[in-house]
Order: sequence, then structure tokens, then C-alpha cells
Amino acid sequence: MTDFERRVRAAVYDWFRDRACAPACEELAAGFGVPRDAMAATLHALAGAHTIVLLPGKDEVWMAHPFSAIETDHVVTIGPRRWFANCAWDGLAILAVLGDGTFDTRSPATGEPLRFTSQGGVVSGEGVVHFLVPAREFWNDIGHT
Repeated sequence: MTDFERRVRAAVYDWFRDRACAPACEELAAGFGVPRDAMAATLHALAGAHTIVLLPGKDEVWMAHPFSAIETDHVVTIGPRRWFANCAWDGLAILAVLGDGTFDTRSPATGEPLRFTSQGGVVSGEGVVHFLVPAREFWNDIGHT
């Protein structure tokens, strides 16, 4: 990974942290003072290295784990701010990275709402996180896993 790719990756994560959404390719290009095509190539290089995930067929960020750019059933709330996570694991990871708050999701088996709360680094709530796909196979279909 080049120094420029590292800086772009950091900017994507900072954007998610600060704005609770993904930056558009054009916004990143403007921020770095580079042509859109150069930024698109950088995003594709980062996706190829499995450091971010792009929306299928687009030059736009879909995921920068643990953050999701699209609305999901996995919602983290800290104060007045909300982030979408890709799964239960990622929801808890957002709390671990950003601090105390709540993680709301639904049971995939029953649809029942589930809430986990993080306070002082301790998570409380009831539920079981089950991974249907072994971790070594996550990137085979990252949009599904």
C-alpha cells in the first residue's frame, strides 16, 4: 500500500467517524486535490487490498469495516449521532472504537429487537452472535457475510 493510499484510507475512516456516512469519490478527490479518476483508481486499489468495499460496479465506498455507507438493521447510537454497521460484530466494534452508546439490531431468527449497551467499555444486553460463514471465507462474498 502506498503512502497516498494510506492517507485516503484514513480519510475514509475519519469521514465515517465524523459524519456517520461515506465520502463520495468526488469529495475525496477535491479534498486531496487530485482528479476524480485518480481517486477512483485509489479506491479500487484499497478495495483490492480488502481495506474497504466499494458498491458493486461503482467508485463509491460501501463499507469501511466496521462502518456501512448504506442503511442496515444494525444501528449504533452515541449521543445524538447514529452509524450503520454491517453486522452485529461491526456494531459492537463501532462502540469499541467510538465509545459508550447503544447498538440496536434484530434477531435474524425471530425479528425480535435486540439492544446492547456499552458503558465504560462493558457491554450489556442479551443475545447470541452466530457467524454462518467461517471468518476465512468472509471475503468470498463480503456483501453477504
